[in-house]
Amino acid sequence: MVADEVRKACRIHARLLDAFIDLTQKELNQLQPGFAEESLRESLEKMRAARKSYGELAGVVAVPSAA
Repeated sequence: MVADEVRKACRIHARLLDAFIDLTQKELNQLQPGFAEESLRESLEKMRAARKSYGELAGVVAVPSAA
């Protein structure tokens, strides 16, 4: 059983990650292949994994975004 306070914190983290993932994806869509593009792709992968974890703990269903 996950405490309500932990669920609340996880929902906040998940919501913020959703916003940052969206912002990062928009930035990535404007880049040409290269170091910056690769770096943002790696960051997105890590953020999506973190988002999934927070969503599972909070009982929030992760909605996959277009890659």
